[in-house]
Amino acid sequence: MEGLLLNQKPAKRRRLPRILRRRMKLHITFPVWKLPGIAAGCLRAIGDLPGGLVRAVCSNPFMPKAVFVSCAALLGAGAVFLVSFALISPELPPDSMVAVLNGAAASVPEGSPGDILILPPEDQDWAALSAWDGSEERTGAGTSETDRSADFEYRVRPEETLSEIAYAYSIPLDVLAYYNRIANPNRIRTGTVIKIPSYDNEKAASGQMARQPRRNTAAQAGTRQARISYETRASGDLAGSGITVHFSIVDPPAETLQSFEWDFGDGKRGFRPDPIYEYTVPKTYVARLTARDASGIIYRSNSVYIDVPHPESAAEYSTTKFITLSSPDDFFVVNGIITAVARYPSVGAAPLDFSESDQYLTKVRFTKPGFYGVTVREASHPEQYYSIFVSPVPTMHAAAQENFNWYRTQFNTGTTSNCGPASASMAIGWSIGKYFPVSSVRESVGWQGEGGTSLEELFAVIKKNEVPAAISPVRTVQQVKDVIDSGGIAIVLFHTNGVKTTRQDPAQDLFGKYYNDSVGHYIVIKGYSLDGEYFVIYDPIPGDWGSNSFRYGDDISMMGRNRYYPSAELLGSLRRPDMIVVPRKSN
Repeated sequence: MEGLLLNQKPAKRRRLPRILRRRMKLHITFPVWKLPGIAAGCLRAIGDLPGGLVRAVCSNPFMPKAVFVSCAALLGAGAVFLVSFALISPELPPDSMVAVLNGAAASVPEGSPGDILILPPEDQDWAALSAWDGSEERTGAGTSETDRSADFEYRVRPEETLSEIAYAYSIPLDVLAYYNRIANPNRIRTGTVIKIPSYDNEKAASGQMARQPRRNTAAQAGTRQARISYETRASGDLAGSGITVHFSIVDPPAETLQSFEWDFGDGKRGFRPDPIYEYTVPKTYVARLTARDASGIIYRSNSVYIDVPHPESAAEYSTTKFITLSSPDDFFVVNGIITAVARYPSVGAAPLDFSESDQYLTKVRFTKPGFYGVTVREASHPEQYYSIFVSPVPTMHAAAQENFNWYRTQFNTGTTSNCGPASASMAIGWSIGKYFPVSSVRESVGWQGEGGTSLEELFAVIKKNEVPAAISPVRTVQQVKDVIDSGGIAIVLFHTNGVKTTRQDPAQDLFGKYYNDSVGHYIVIKGYSLDGEYFVIYDPIPGDWGSNSFRYGDDISMMGRNRYYPSAELLGSLRRPDMIVVPRKSN
């Protein structure tokens, strides 16, 4: 039987060509029905040319070697032509394969479903990157991806607040306090070990809290909504003197109420219908009113957010000069002498290389990049404080010198997901030269709890404050560089998994992000390295002047200020191919 099968093959091979020649008048020396199989083998082997092509075709007994050599030569020449054509052609024909693929990629909707995975370059040592599902394509911020399948312990660090910890793990503050039996969330000791609940235990604790007020349902039946407002003015002419706030009741009329209890947000209370209260410590305070009328009906008001800026964040109060040295080789030149450098016991112990120094002129170069707080005795200012940033690589910045710090954080404005409002606050402050609170941006957008904010919402708030901003496409490094070169800055939305985390102390290692969140996140691009490898970033850290415990050593700059994110990583992880371009508003 085996011999019979072997003897039949040559007969079939001879007979079929004769039939085809008679019917089609074609001189074919191999079976036509084998063409689909041969073509499929060639296609599979294209990715492994020439080795794959040789294996695919030579393994077919019906392919004469002369025909194979001819086909291989034609395929090779065709591949070279297609590649060179794609590289040098100024405009691809609309029906070409490359144009079709490019068109298909460009037509994918922004919110298309499906996982997106940013893969690292092969020559970089990245941490493992996780995929996201595109559900937050149009909004920024969210929750950290932390393993909370079970409870775990967390030790409170110096100056850290319970609200910061709750924010980091996206747990409502009252739930975290309830779960740990903390009576006063505003008072927590350094070194205290608290429990971060698992998702199941957090849900159970929320349910227990929700059931507790039901015992007082009868007393709550008469509760109604009140509406309050406020006006502010500076408390004095001195920097850091705080603000004075005049509270008032909008609805119902104050004369219809009998008792008033104002919560000013700092532990103090007021009992007048229109109190005047002074805030001195930089922070964002949440104020509310509880009132009662003659019939016993209780009125609870909306929350208002009183923002007290750090004096160095307001141009009218700032006494610090902020300078960026765009290269490690740049000199700091001042008419006077340096008397102190923050964090160093003496000027001689600081990493300074003096070129010139006398009582009239000091010309010095910093031997290490980073932030420096420098006190100078000048003729015009007996003591002038400078906040100096020395770039680790040659860079171009939109602004090299400012008279106030326009960097903003996102924490403590009444809700999470504030990276967008913080970025918008920075853009407005930088453009118009005035302090604009993060809480005011959030209020304009709407208090949406843990919801993110869209690029269009932020753009609307920026434009409302008479900033000549625009939304522009961003796909290349050059597009961002053009914005910086024209004197502007840009707000972009990216996924934090796409940029690797610094492996060292972020106060020393300025490259890469300093947090482990896995979220959509807004940042401000304010510069770029001259080689195009990095963007200079203002990243709104979740903290504020009063409670943030992660500062640089100059006591002014925050951890998110002047960081360097690889441009390829950032552009590869954009969640929208757009940026808000913010120019400096001319006076």
